[in-house]
Amino acid sequence: MKQVSEMEWTDGTAKALKKLASAIEKQEKSRHTPDEDYYSNPELMVMDMLTGSTVMLQTEPHTGGKTHGNGYRRCASVTQRIPAKMQTKKMIGRLLRMSIRNFVSLDASDDEYSVVVAKAIKDIAAMLVDESEWSVEEDKYAGALQSAISDLMELTTSVRAGDSLLKVEAIPMSTAHMDVSKIVNKIKLEEEIK
Repeated sequence: MKQVSEMEWTDGTAKALKKLASAIEKQEKSRHTPDEDYYSNPELMVMDMLTGSTVMLQTEPHTGGKTHGNGYRRCASVTQRIPAKMQTKKMIGRLLRMSIRNFVSLDASDDEYSVVVAKAIKDIAAMLVDESEWSVEEDKYAGALQSAISDLMELTTSVRAGDSLLKVEAIPMSTAHMDVSKIVNKIKLEEEIK
């Protein structure tokens, strides 16, 4: 892309191309389902009508790789577990809330919590300071704890859009070789359809 950056482009060209790309991407997504894995080989010519800078974008010759020899691949959406979703403060707060609700009388003051919650706070703080003090596997309730943790982890997944991979090269028009036969064939095909 170094040669492209050395070409003269009118100010605002990049922003205009981003807006165009966004509209084209919306159109592409409307043609496909999120769970679809698809490939293509875009061939484009971008020209700055004011400066004359022209570049062709085409599939970079290669075999294999993540695009399987193509210039573009859109991967299917994936289900993943995101560690950032495991918000420690929320989890501890919810567990302590359940303990407070179950072990503190309704007429207790707003800031009062039970002996059970006090013990939980002490145990959690000790565990955070010294990780070697407690392990799920060695706990006398290990089976139930493992099951509960597994259920919690199972519910902290989310679906994200699949990756889009691009393997194209930008060829400045001074060195580009246009395949005119493709353009002629496309025009003939369009005329036959009419």
